Amino acid sequence: MKSSSRVLTFITLVAFLVSCGGSSSGEKEKSSEELAEEKTIHDLEKLMEDFPDPSLVPFTLKSIDAKFDKAHINSLDNIASYKGNRDKMALNMGVYASDISYLAAYGHEDNCLSYLRASHGMAEFLGDSAIYSDADVEEFRTHISSQNKEEIARSLGKLFLETSVKMEEDHHLTMAGLALTGSFVEGLYQAVITIDAYPNTEVNQKLLEPLVKIVLDEEQPLLDIIDVLEDLPFDDTIADMIVELSILDRLYKSDLQEIEEKMKNDPNFVLTKSAMRDITLEVKRIRERITGE
Repeated sequence: MKSSSRVLTFITLVAFLVSCGGSSSGEKEKSSEELAEEKTIHDLEKLMEDFPDPSLVPFTLKSIDAKFDKAHINSLDNIASYKGNRDKMALNMGVYASDISYLAAYGHEDNCLSYLRASHGMAEFLGDSAIYSDADVEEFRTHISSQNKEEIARSLGKLFLETSVKMEEDHHLTMAGLALTGSFVEGLYQAVITIDAYPNTEVNQKLLEPLVKIVLDEEQPLLDIIDVLEDLPFDDTIADMIVELSILDRLYKSDLQEIEEKMKNDPNFVLTKSAMRDITLEVKRIRERITGE
């Protein structure tokens, strides 16, 4: 399940990695540019190994009977405002990939397919062309209707793997790293705003434990994303994301580490909103920087 649904996080990552293959065995020396690209590819592959299953948060939300909330997804109306900034478009292509999982988990067929087609259009705008047929889309619709989690992941994997890469040579790795960043932040955002919405009771604390665990387990992917971003050619967007995610990392090493230890050592520990306040605010801020104009 995890390996197939990872593809959901970024429409063309696997194809990007293939297209960026290393130099031929006959070469004796590699340029600094080639070595830098190889490090980026290595860090992207490491990130994919650790990346959380994008369907995990949405289906966990569904399992605890959290109500569907439009606040969990980014409106398609915002796409027009991203077209003047390729970095922002790539970040939000990742955001929409996680939103597709959320819509699929709650059985919103038409909206889910609208987001899928919008992501296709964004990929084309960035120089890539995602390929899928009407039959693929209808198959996906069927699985959403039946709420077949395994088949939803498999179908999305099929759609996104059958992609033809037409990204310009000096942009594909940057687009890949930014899209994964957007998807990661959106999944984390969906988790923390749900935790924040529940009243502080012992019953809710037990109910939310699986969601809290997901948040706690995302420290390694966060570090991997920072590594990838630091590999990329710096611009304002990448520098901004590194700063914001580094703040988030510091919160993981303080607030969330303390929460995790208390949950392990104290069976009577009740998670309160105040304990999650700083990380919730930071995730909201990062998400707003990504999705806002």
